[in-house]
Amino acid sequence: MSADSIPGRRDAGFTLVETLVSLVILTIGLVALIEIFGSGFRGVRASELDTAALHVATSQLTRAGAETPLRRGQQQGTTPDGLEWTVTIEPYAAPSSELEPRRTAGLDAYWVICEVRWKSSIFAAAQSLSLTTLKLAVP
Repeated sequence: MSADSIPGRRDAGFTLVETLVSLVILTIGLVALIEIFGSGFRGVRASELDTAALHVATSQLTRAGAETPLRRGQQQGTTPDGLEWTVTIEPYAAPSSELEPRRTAGLDAYWVICEVRWKSSIFAAAQSLSLTTLKLAVP
């Protein structure tokens, strides 16, 4: 009896082509999974930076008038995370109208504008966040 006459002998294993095709399919699946996880991690990092920028902006707005005087000018700084912030304080100019605007005796109003800039990666464009508030101060 020859090897060809034994029943089922031809279908006993995988050929080299079948093995290579299965390895290619496995590789494509693994690359897709790695890309999905990578995108997720990049999204989490971007969200963390957005939250940190909002926290920096709100804390700088809170400091203006409490820890630093409300005077016309600009302050700048950088956080340890690499977020660059700029606080600009400008006097409030009441909009002109035909009616006489109400004036509160003894108080000055100032616009406080905080802008935070950051880059989430070396390949991404710079992003920024700007918050503005109106604060009152005793002259």
